Amino acid sequence: MVGLFKAVGGIIVALAIVLAVSMLFIGGIGGFVAGLIAALAYAFCGAVIFTFGLMLEHLEAIRRNSTRQSEMLTELLRRTPKTGPSHREAMENNLDQLAKSNFRFKEI
Repeated sequence: MVGLFKAVGGIIVALAIVLAVSMLFIGGIGGFVAGLIAALAYAFCGAVIFTFGLMLEHLEAIRRNSTRQSEMLTELLRRTPKTGPSHREAMENNLDQLAKSNFRFKEI
């Protein structure tokens, strides 16, 4: 699905460029200026579709790595140095909550 969005967006941008160049050859400068607005609109739409595909790809990567990142965060919280008594108590409470709740990023 992601590849489809990226491919369609790229094709639309390519067609917009071909449209602008063909309008230059067909109608000269007057035709180019008239077709330029349509070509820019098509190019913008293609760029939006392509960007949507990139966003979906990024979200899939986040979802795929969320379990590993949750485990890394839990390890990082367990390895933090203990400094003062008030900070230590707060950290222990956070670790207890984290251990009891089976915390995962994808649940957020």
